[in-house]
Amino acid sequence: MKDLGEKLKTTDNLTFRFMLATVIVIITVMSFKFFWDFNEEKKQAVRAMTEKAQIISEQQKALWEFMAINQHKINYNFAGNLEFKHLSCSTVAMGVGAMLASETEYNIKPTNTVCRNVLNTPDDFEIGGITYFKENPFTIEYWAIETVNGTHVFRYMTPLSIDKNCLDCHGKPKGEIDISGFAKDGLEIGDFAGALSLTMPMDIYYENIRESQLSNGFFSVILILVCVICIYFLVTGMVTSSLGELEKVVAQVGAGKWNVNLSHLKAKGEIKRLTNHFQNMTEQLKDLYSNLELKVEQRTSELEKANLILKKHKQELEQVNLRLEETNVYKSEFLAVMSHELRTPLTSIMAFAELTLVDIPPEEKKQQHYLEEVLLNSQILLRLINNILDLAKIEAGKGQLALEVVDMTDIIASVESVIAPLAKNKELEFHVQVTPEVPLTKADPEKLRRVVENLAGNAVKFTEKGGTVEILVQFNDHRKEIIIIVNDNGIGINKEYQKYIFEKFTQADSSSSRKYGGTGLGLALAKELVELHKGWIKVESQCGGGSSFIVGLPVQDIE
Repeated sequence: MKDLGEKLKTTDNLTFRFMLATVIVIITVMSFKFFWDFNEEKKQAVRAMTEKAQIISEQQKALWEFMAINQHKINYNFAGNLEFKHLSCSTVAMGVGAMLASETEYNIKPTNTVCRNVLNTPDDFEIGGITYFKENPFTIEYWAIETVNGTHVFRYMTPLSIDKNCLDCHGKPKGEIDISGFAKDGLEIGDFAGALSLTMPMDIYYENIRESQLSNGFFSVILILVCVICIYFLVTGMVTSSLGELEKVVAQVGAGKWNVNLSHLKAKGEIKRLTNHFQNMTEQLKDLYSNLELKVEQRTSELEKANLILKKHKQELEQVNLRLEETNVYKSEFLAVMSHELRTPLTSIMAFAELTLVDIPPEEKKQQHYLEEVLLNSQILLRLINNILDLAKIEAGKGQLALEVVDMTDIIASVESVIAPLAKNKELEFHVQVTPEVPLTKADPEKLRRVVENLAGNAVKFTEKGGTVEILVQFNDHRKEIIIIVNDNGIGINKEYQKYIFEKFTQADSSSSRKYGGTGLGLALAKELVELHKGWIKVESQCGGGSSFIVGLPVQDIE
């Protein structure tokens, strides 16, 4: 028992938890049974008291009726002369009730709200019963359990009605003096004539209920103790002892001792199967552990070889990257030089074309058209060369900003002078707007002009005849940024292509380059130039719904 007590002291114990759960279940079930038995025994006591009260009431009514039937025999002598013996129905009923009360604790009496004997005066319970009978004429009983002087009593009432034997004293004419000296009540057969009131003690029933509950409680305690002891020995013998041995073996395995033998373990059922599985697992782990060092050495050797190969590949990749960087620098320098060299003769071609165009007579329409085409395509080629030159300079790390104080109105006016004729040739509506709150800032005016011109040129190029192109310049006071917006209602850009359009040599799709021309450098250059100003650029567009290119430039202090 001492060992049992020590084991039950800890809550981290399977046996303790099992017993605790069992005790809780037993207490719950027995508590429900106690309440159920108490209510059932109380109902049974009420049924028994009601049945007994009905029998006593019927006996009293039978006595009452017997006295009423034999009143003439009692009150008349053999000569036929009246000789009132003072043995009326109510007198006999009261007398019998008094005799019953003297021998037992039962009290019975006839009562009514209007009565001839003060002893028949109703109390509060009886007044309630009489009122209830009058309101419910077909009710045959009225009862309740009350506590009188600390004792439980059963109060029972049953109604009384007038029959033909009652008319001599309670019938008509009302007010006439009957043989007992009282005025008649003027009642008829079937009228309510009061009630029989019976009071019976219930202590014996409540004592039986208490004894039953005590008996149930005592046997519940015995049941709990027996269950706890049985569960302890059963769980200890069949579960916890086996699990305890298994726990020790698990600890040994955890400490690296693989030579374990569980064949001696006395276990049954699931625990036996668990033991067998653990024994098999231990043997497999032992085999794995035995070969682990050899496998680790093999893996280490393989990893060393792999590291050597990786180092060799890394060196080769570094050399390739170095060559690629050198090639990229050469490419950028070559593009920068060649673009500069190409721009010089192209500028001369454009100048001579303009001079020749001025000298051509107005009637020479054909030659004038040819020179205009030469001049137009030369301008396009110059812009392409300028784009390549600027991108090459940026990639070569030579892209620098010539910062000066700029007014966005001047920048947009310069762009307007170039874009307006292009828009007019395509019969497009072209609008520009610079809000008054746009401040002066420091920027590279030429590069800023190139950004807006590229965006506006693309808008004109990808907008069909009759469309609209507009340039809006606003100021975001909260973020201290100048916002440039180029809107058009042209062909738009699919969502899937929008993330690629700012890459070099990229357009929305291949068909655009064939139909509209271009190298795909304009947006890439615009992005590079904007980011040189520490700004940002984004696009909002949908296919067939036009496009909006938005540029944000941080305002720089002009002081």
